[in-house]
Amino acid sequence: MNPGNLPWAKSPQSRTAVVGELRKNGVKIRLQGQPLEVLALLLERPGQVVTREELQQKLWAGDTFVDFEHGLNKAISRVREALGDEADNPRFVETLPRRGYRFIGTVEIPTVTPSTTTVIAPTSEPSQQHPKRRVRLWMFVLASLVIAVAAILPFVRRQAVPAPKQPRLVPLTTYTGREYEPALAPDGNRVAFAWSGPDVSIGRTASIYIKQIGEEQALRLTSVPGVIDFGPDWSPDGAYIVFGRSPAPTSAPGTVEQGIYMVPAMGGAERRVHGTNWTLGPIVDSRVVWATDGRTIAFSDRPVGQSYYAVFVLDVATLSARQITFPPESSYGDIQVAFSPDARTLAFLRHSKDGTDVYVIPAAAGSERRLTLDNRDLAGQSGFAGLTYTSDGHDIILGGDGLWRIHATGKAKRAEPVRGLGLTAFNPYIRGNRLAYAVPTWDSNVYLLPLKGETDAGEPTKLIASTFPDQDAQLSPDGRHVVFVSGRTGAAEIWRANSDGSNPMQLTFLPDSNCSMPRWSASGREIVFNAGPQGNSDLFVISAEGGPPRQITTDSGNEAAPNYSRDGRWLYFTSDRGGGSWNIWKMPAQGGPASQVTRNSGFFASESPDGQYLYYAKYDAPGLWRLPLSGGSEEKVIDFPAPGFFGYWTLGANGIYYVDEAAPRARIRFRNFRTRRDSVVKLMSNPAWIGSSGMSLSSDGTAMVFGQLDQFTSDLMLVEDFR
Repeated sequence: MNPGNLPWAKSPQSRTAVVGELRKNGVKIRLQGQPLEVLALLLERPGQVVTREELQQKLWAGDTFVDFEHGLNKAISRVREALGDEADNPRFVETLPRRGYRFIGTVEIPTVTPSTTTVIAPTSEPSQQHPKRRVRLWMFVLASLVIAVAAILPFVRRQAVPAPKQPRLVPLTTYTGREYEPALAPDGNRVAFAWSGPDVSIGRTASIYIKQIGEEQALRLTSVPGVIDFGPDWSPDGAYIVFGRSPAPTSAPGTVEQGIYMVPAMGGAERRVHGTNWTLGPIVDSRVVWATDGRTIAFSDRPVGQSYYAVFVLDVATLSARQITFPPESSYGDIQVAFSPDARTLAFLRHSKDGTDVYVIPAAAGSERRLTLDNRDLAGQSGFAGLTYTSDGHDIILGGDGLWRIHATGKAKRAEPVRGLGLTAFNPYIRGNRLAYAVPTWDSNVYLLPLKGETDAGEPTKLIASTFPDQDAQLSPDGRHVVFVSGRTGAAEIWRANSDGSNPMQLTFLPDSNCSMPRWSASGREIVFNAGPQGNSDLFVISAEGGPPRQITTDSGNEAAPNYSRDGRWLYFTSDRGGGSWNIWKMPAQGGPASQVTRNSGFFASESPDGQYLYYAKYDAPGLWRLPLSGGSEEKVIDFPAPGFFGYWTLGANGIYYVDEAAPRARIRFRNFRTRRDSVVKLMSNPAWIGSSGMSLSSDGTAMVFGQLDQFTSDLMLVEDFR
């Protein structure tokens, strides 16, 4: 079909009657009257919005509003029917709610050569002219006008419609430290953001700043010591900034009133408008968002007595809040949130053990609707960090490992990548044709800690390091090698090196599989790890010398965090098979049927040196538990590590090494089994790395390897002419 090849003209007998045809592959399609006129007006400005007001003035000027609404809706339906188009997934005519319509199909402008037309004037004696001849003559004159207008109009259109601008990526901030969560002002010319400030350690503090786009200097709006201010957004008139505040890890208990605050955008006194029930870790990469109608603020918070997060809305006039989403208690909850441009809908990300999905819900509350079908349906995404609506409300842009686009109505459930904007993009925010987002850079490294005794440690040295994340390290049983995970090739792969870190060798070549948590077999000849080449996480075994990995689990559930038994005959691992929560399972080391070990949750497990107990951490609860291998009930041993830091513990001959506080500087402690006393072994120089099997002990107990996050920075980027 070539919808741009439409000859038309205005008839003097009708206010805007169109004379023309619509053809598909030479076959005439029935479309007449106002629907054809509407299509012609849209084709005059392909790629541009034709507002409802313009359509009313040109085609329904004398009608009432009701007649106009009915007539326009009916005309658009007829146009879509003729073009074989769909309102929910348009290829030709796109609806911009409450604004108008836009022709988004390809319009080809043919070159038309005007022909010379001879017009025979009517005789001076009309009374002698036959009536049918007069009709034929006027039809000939009208046809000539149609041909003339059709020949001229393409050239007018070609000059009137400018070529669409290509998106242009430019740095927005280049300060030292971490700048994140940008929010563009209503005029699109300023940006508010959170900034740790220069020379501030990871996770210590952050404040709210604003800056004019194109200028270097930033204005600091908040400056309270011992707090992390985050997630800013603008009031619709641009006069105020709303943001969240949480105590920094170093602040004394009870000294900071966490919650939602407002501050004038040009600086001034701030005020707290709502108290919250946040915990620091999950919330600092979330937003507090202000609806475009100015009436409502949306945010994530923990319902009283619950560990998961849900979406709440705050009435700006009354400052009363109410919960509008109710995620399953087994999920981590609803963290990030975004308003649609018309303020009628809220999109949010629901995080669960299975992955992250996009949901929408009416802002006034109602039934939520799931738009995506988990990570396997999201082009291999391992997780998302923020979301925003496009300016027309048609799509939702997701941040994370690059930027991704989905249809806001859920018509297309698979996320499509936004090309050319980098590998990581967090906290996207759109205003008009501008898109802002944060580009994070993190560098985790592996350290070797010598141990002269159980609590007598030397100074740690950097063992495995690159400018990409290195983690999940374990020394081989003979102490000659170390296995670890590295992202230095652009994907998380399994590597092996000498015990001093020299001669690193890549063992796996499974891009987009997110390999993690490698563990040596008792013989030292094989390594087990988990990966998800098909989206589902399974266990694999590979030779310590390299070669093709062998898959040993095929259950429909997810399997992860493997570890060999002391004698090497069994593998312990975590699985959500059966649709339940994560629990510890056990299977023969070479593969075979598995049996469930724990019933009340469990994630990463290790046998005690004497073979009497199985110790394990849980994914979403602090502490360490143990279960008698001969049978019995589980018991909690210590209250650490924190949730998400399930790998920051390891068993020695006489006790447990563990990390007590993940940030800003983690402490390695030792709990003696016999005395039940704790001792500080070493203070790490930087935070622990969440989601990692963070530490392990050599087989002779003379050395420990651990990972830490040495650098975490981010800058803001701006995309001009984003569509």
